[in-house]
Amino acid sequence: MAKSRSASKNQEKAIEASLTTKVANGTPYQLNPTQVERAAKALVSHMKKHVEEKDEKAAVKNLADDEDEAEDNDQPIFLSLSTKKQLNNSKSLKPTKIPLPHPIIPNDVRICVFTKDPQRAYKDLVASDAFPATLREKVVRVLGVDKLKKRYKSFEQKRALLAEFDIFMVDDRVIKIVAEFLGKTFYQSKAKRPIPIRLTAGAFVDKNVKKDSKESQNIVGTPQGVAKEIEAALNSTYLSMSASANTSIRIGTLSMTAQQLVENTSAVVAAIIPKHIEQGWRNIRTLHLKGPATKALPIWLADELWAENANVLDRPHEAKAIGSGKSADRKRKWEEWEEELLDDDEYAAKKAKRDAHKERKAAKKSISKEKKKSLKDAAMESVQTPLIAN
Repeated sequence: MAKSRSASKNQEKAIEASLTTKVANGTPYQLNPTQVERAAKALVSHMKKHVEEKDEKAAVKNLADDEDEAEDNDQPIFLSLSTKKQLNNSKSLKPTKIPLPHPIIPNDVRICVFTKDPQRAYKDLVASDAFPATLREKVVRVLGVDKLKKRYKSFEQKRALLAEFDIFMVDDRVIKIVAEFLGKTFYQSKAKRPIPIRLTAGAFVDKNVKKDSKESQNIVGTPQGVAKEIEAALNSTYLSMSASANTSIRIGTLSMTAQQLVENTSAVVAAIIPKHIEQGWRNIRTLHLKGPATKALPIWLADELWAENANVLDRPHEAKAIGSGKSADRKRKWEEWEEELLDDDEYAAKKAKRDAHKERKAAKKSISKEKKKSLKDAAMESVQTPLIAN
């Protein structure tokens, strides 16, 4: 039993070393694919086991319940990132698109697109023969800004719209207008925030025309160009930065293999850290993989707690002694003055009391090893049953 316990400790030390020790050659700021795969396998195995246990506990299910459960079972998997210093650049209304080797959005999604007015131009674009038929089946609704404001004024109407579709996309020219109107109903959570796309894709844009001009605002893209924009959006994940030291991004689903999760994680890390994290890898504290309700499994840990060498002292930290400073000196002088006012008997009694307190305090600190061992043995003998069964 002792051997197995020591073996498990050695294994834990080996795992910790693989996470925190610098590599022998090259930069230490890189992912270890073996560690990512190990964490991905453990996480997927744990989440699938939990789903199986949940299915076994369910007594009777009808067909509708089975369909809902199948959807719930393909749970998202996130990359959790924490930094040493708080991030300040946040673009909450316009998330960053990161292409993935293995898409995480299912094929049978219902899409609603918020467009610039007039909406008829974009409805005709989706309905044209040049627009891919398979993608047309997914784009269920095209809604202009004016119709959106007229039909979905109340909180209940916005909630109903949110529940009706799986994915929302928005013309990047009206993203601020749409965000202000939809408010926290859509933007309080990251789950269904409208994805910005370019509905001018494929159209000829004169470089001499200003972006804010009326002529530029009325440009409508081509069916092929807009279709590519929507497909690229469906094959990507999105990073919504916030002013904090922690952020998470969806990198996979439970139905994916461990190798697919490794490739998606590597792609996301390579896209985020150099471009969106101040000071890059120097500012990364930890990287973890986790499910919606699971513990986070580490895939990378920094071996230093500072982001800048200027924050490191060349000399040992000099802790200020307790009882020093102006206030302590003032208190000590006041006590000395009080003692001068006491008569001999009162001063002797106070001094004896102070000396006795010091002796008791020193006695508590100076318990020998033999005394500690005898106390421990006595405590163990007083236990009637053994703590560890043979």
